[in-house]
Amino acid sequence: MPEQDFSEKKPVEHFQFECKQCGFEMDHEIGHNSLVCQSCGSVEPIEINKFNIFHATPYESTVLNLLQSEPNDTRHHVRCDTCGAGFDFAENVHADECPFCDSNIVVPVGLQRQLEPDAVLPFDIKEEQANDSFRKWISGLWFAPNSLKRLAIRKHPIKGTYIPYWGFDANTYSQYTGQRGTNYTTTVTVRVNGKTQTRVVTKIRWRPVSGDVSHEFDNVLVPASELLSKKLTTSMQKWDLEKSQKYNPKYLSGYRSELYQVGLPRGYEHGKSIMQKVIRRLVRRDIGGDHQRISSVDTRYTRVGYKLMLMPLWVSAFLYNKKTFQFIINGQTGEVKGERPYSWIKIASLVLLIVSAVGTIIYLNK
Repeated sequence: MPEQDFSEKKPVEHFQFECKQCGFEMDHEIGHNSLVCQSCGSVEPIEINKFNIFHATPYESTVLNLLQSEPNDTRHHVRCDTCGAGFDFAENVHADECPFCDSNIVVPVGLQRQLEPDAVLPFDIKEEQANDSFRKWISGLWFAPNSLKRLAIRKHPIKGTYIPYWGFDANTYSQYTGQRGTNYTTTVTVRVNGKTQTRVVTKIRWRPVSGDVSHEFDNVLVPASELLSKKLTTSMQKWDLEKSQKYNPKYLSGYRSELYQVGLPRGYEHGKSIMQKVIRRLVRRDIGGDHQRISSVDTRYTRVGYKLMLMPLWVSAFLYNKKTFQFIINGQTGEVKGERPYSWIKIASLVLLIVSAVGTIIYLNK
């Protein structure tokens, strides 16, 4: 049990949701727009105020009014209403449990961040469902060490966590130059073992091209967390944003929730890099032909907007061979993304098997 903090820090204001029937704490009920008492089961509806995912805040005017582009690291000092203990939240966290009595506490985002969340996507997947998804994922890993499935069961406790994401909208107009390659066939004469032979070969005829493409981007998602692997959070893209609700701290009761650590300008630069990949695919399609070369792309971004959304993830890690591997589970769909070890013995065995099979085929066709 952690030592109680008797420092003179001034506690911040916060939310703790108590049952009107018995006074016990209430948590968000997964799959419902309500709080449920963890003692008597009493239910308190959360006012439904569906977030309009098509409405974005203008980017340029917001950036101009920011006092600083990147947020400072924050540790909130809280005094629990239930047990009276004072303690510090983990860095850049604004919703979590009291370490003394496990009561759920939510700190208003606006105390330490200039921008508050616009929306929250509530959890649909319960903890036991998330654990089932993890077991299926770990069992289906190719080239995993044989002992992994047994050892990975001893993972760290899984934690429901809201992770901040920026969602960017933009209209783009891109002018490009490049080359279109068209395949054609021709006959060539070659000498093989002293004999003259003719062969039909495919060559590419290139010609210069230029043009323009336009595209409307909607909700290009960029993780605003630096406490989790960016590779994992970036790869988690399957969200039903139609289920988003206007931000309400009641949805956070019972979970951990992070403050954004990636500032809006840096998030937008990441968002533009994602858009550029889409734009280059559009340019290749517009160039046409059998092959494409892109020499230059000049893109103009207009009507740029953003939303700050809290996305539900079950977060945990497992220890294997003295190394920690992190994994996350989509709290809406159950999709798993994770780090994993590989068995190089299995990989080497497969390579040897392929080399042996190829060698056998070559020998039999001599």
